[in-house]
Amino acid sequence: MSNTVMLKSNRLVHFELFEKYFGNRIFKNFLLFSYIGLFLALIYIPFDYRTYGATSEFLYVLGGRLTAVFFAIMVIVSVIHPFFENRRVEAITTFGTMGFSSVALTYLLFGNPVYLVGYSWMFYLTATMMLSPLVTKKIYLIMESFQIIFVLFVMALVGKSSEDIVTYLFFALPLAGYVFAVVVLNRRNGIESYQNAFENHILMSLDGLSNLLNRRTWYEISRRHWNNDKGISFIMLDIDHFKRVNDTYGHDCGDRVIEAVSGVLLDETREQDVVGRLGGEEFGVILPQTNLDEAKVIAERIRQKIEVTLVIYNEETIRVTVSIGIIEKSDQIGDFNTLVTLGDKNLYNAKEQGRNRICY
Repeated sequence: MSNTVMLKSNRLVHFELFEKYFGNRIFKNFLLFSYIGLFLALIYIPFDYRTYGATSEFLYVLGGRLTAVFFAIMVIVSVIHPFFENRRVEAITTFGTMGFSSVALTYLLFGNPVYLVGYSWMFYLTATMMLSPLVTKKIYLIMESFQIIFVLFVMALVGKSSEDIVTYLFFALPLAGYVFAVVVLNRRNGIESYQNAFENHILMSLDGLSNLLNRRTWYEISRRHWNNDKGISFIMLDIDHFKRVNDTYGHDCGDRVIEAVSGVLLDETREQDVVGRLGGEEFGVILPQTNLDEAKVIAERIRQKIEVTLVIYNEETIRVTVSIGIIEKSDQIGDFNTLVTLGDKNLYNAKEQGRNRICY
């Protein structure tokens, strides 16, 4: 599966992308862990001085350590800065790999015991496991192969004994394999968890028959638009003579009619419009940033399209019409419930005036 996990959804339901879903759950703790890593990178400097004293070797080690500090800071920046939002994991693993490599290079060049490299690598692998739901196999294999090959190259360059090299490999390969298994398992579990959360969100948000927003979700989203948008309009519509359809042809046919009307509503409204089934044969549409004249055009388009839509059921052809009420948000309307009440009143007027028409 690609690095970005996508699931097909109804345009009315918005759910976090995989990376953001897990990022919101992981990065808070990972950021704290990164601050600890930065602190350790700084606190090691006095111990480096105690090991090397006031020598040129210490200056080289200090340069490597400060390079690692820089990359530790960049890891933190990658977590919190919006610039890295679309490539956060790649940035974190790249900067983390470079930080580890700079520490490993200086330690190996200037004679520190090889286990000090292991300590730094253990910290890095722990960070990797924290990110594992977001780390793909490709990312892990690239960064770990680079790290192991880099350390082996530097060990050979500085003339480390074969015993040291074997010790490193004996330590590194099983650990890298173990972490790889953890990354793969957590990634798979993360994808399954995300899919379950997504499907539950769909089930809780959509009406099962119409595939439109259910009443609860429609009111929740619509109220946000009421509070945040200056210009909104509300369309309320009701299927004409729907009880007659159920009584004549049965409820299965009524369900077909509801599905047909719902399909028209999805087709004839815009991406930003909030479309829901409010109950029975009644539907609501919130039109953000839309004045009354614009709402009338959309409503008339919906009415005409439904009027020419034919529902075929058991070789019977059923023609469907709807009555529509429209209301625009204004200073005279005190709250969202009043907006809905006035839209319902206009819908009632459309029914009283003969149906298959718009009142506003």
